[in-house]
Amino acid sequence: MTPSSHSLLTPLWLVLMLLSLSASASSPVRQLHGNTMGTSYSIRWQQQSPEQNPAQVLHRVERQLERINNTLSVFRQDSEVVALNRAPVGQSIGVSKETVRVLSLAKRIHRQTDGALDITLGPVIEFWGFGVRPRDLSHKTLGQLERVRSRTGMEGFQLREGRFIKTIQGLELNPSAIAKGYGVDLIAEAMMQMDIRHFLVEVGGELRSRGHSPQGRRWQVAVTRPEKLSLEFQQVVPLTDMAMATSGNYVTAIQAQGQTLGHIIDPRTGFPATSGPLSVTVLHPSCAVADGYATAMMVLTPAKALSLARELDLAVMLVERGPTGPVSRFSPALQKILDEK
Repeated sequence: MTPSSHSLLTPLWLVLMLLSLSASASSPVRQLHGNTMGTSYSIRWQQQSPEQNPAQVLHRVERQLERINNTLSVFRQDSEVVALNRAPVGQSIGVSKETVRVLSLAKRIHRQTDGALDITLGPVIEFWGFGVRPRDLSHKTLGQLERVRSRTGMEGFQLREGRFIKTIQGLELNPSAIAKGYGVDLIAEAMMQMDIRHFLVEVGGELRSRGHSPQGRRWQVAVTRPEKLSLEFQQVVPLTDMAMATSGNYVTAIQAQGQTLGHIIDPRTGFPATSGPLSVTVLHPSCAVADGYATAMMVLTPAKALSLARELDLAVMLVERGPTGPVSRFSPALQKILDEK
């Protein structure tokens, strides 16, 4: 459900640091791994009752993953969002609560970031070859780009009492910047409904935690250096009852006419973002929220992104280019979390 088939691979900038998976016999540590949304997922939890066994957890998780794919996947032709993309202008269509939540959140982040997040960039994403159709950048022109941009804009759809109305002809939603994080939230909700008190959920590099690790400490998660194939740690972040999302352009990129183009599009220009940070990590109780802000801040300058983080009291780590390599900068909210570890 991400903008590119390449970006469906689990990002190498994220490594889960679990120093040990041992636990007491009364609370064994369980694990599940699988594929979803064109990427992979992993779940670790402490089983404290017979009902929390792997078979039951897998059943609940698969139900949630099916919900998210049925509603928000741009790769599933029978999904709700694809049906909305095909809908004519002016038609009022009832939509699921999942779609309402994601589209409403996207509108909120769009307003708060002065348009840095725009989930209507489907035509532009396809223009650059990061969408569903095969990439073909030959013979592309600025005129063609401007024509596809004319079919975008967050004002191009309305939400009224659980109904969707398209107001721009040819508008195509691509909610990938939030959908994967929302999928993490749905899995976490299923785990909590089963009264699982200690878990770590990860989908394609986005995470949400509850309780503590098997060692009785906060879950420790490492963000690697924002360099392709790097396994060096940039920062270790402790998580307790918190979600984390990281966005970066260095994992998914293409070469075109001697330039390296990342998959994150700047809605203000229609071009792949080039002036933002190397990566952005956001912590928030909701993984969908963290996912959306991390993507939005990738198209802002580092100074603007940190200013916004302070204004909204968001826990944010930016990694930008320094004279000798990547340099980390933290918002006050994230620095407080790091100081407490």
